[in-house]
Amino acid sequence: MADLAKAKAFISTTTVKVDSKGRVSVPAVLRNLLIEKGMQEVVAFPNFKLPCIECCDWDRINAMTDAADDMDVFSDEADDIASLVFASAQPLPWDTTGRISLPEHFLSHAGIADAAVFVGKGRTFQIWRPEDFHAHQAEQLRRAREKGLSLTLRRKAEDA
Repeated sequence: MADLAKAKAFISTTTVKVDSKGRVSVPAVLRNLLIEKGMQEVVAFPNFKLPCIECCDWDRINAMTDAADDMDVFSDEADDIASLVFASAQPLPWDTTGRISLPEHFLSHAGIADAAVFVGKGRTFQIWRPEDFHAHQAEQLRRAREKGLSLTLRRKAEDA
């Protein structure tokens, strides 16, 4: 079992079934991190750039709210973000078996029907139609290789 006291990131890729009512089981590795943060739900909204559902905790929504405060309050950009993220976001509590109910417009946006794939993205996770995610991931791999992408790790004081 993972040591959740050290966990900070949503990780893994897991495909699950979607039932006729739009319910999906949130993978334990994702759900347990939310529980560790004191949450009994996930906050979700349709990703406005990709055909998937964006999921996060309240800390992430609050950070996004803070970032939006840096925008010109009456600008088109601020209004777009408010409508596309905050107005669309919904807390989705899980039931006793770890399932959430995805609203019909979320399922429609992502093209999800019988199966969904949960994709850990570090501070967030996404829910995709499996075929769309695999095509998207192949394109990401192509771009990463073409650009030679890498991460620079920060050194902690005790590592120096």
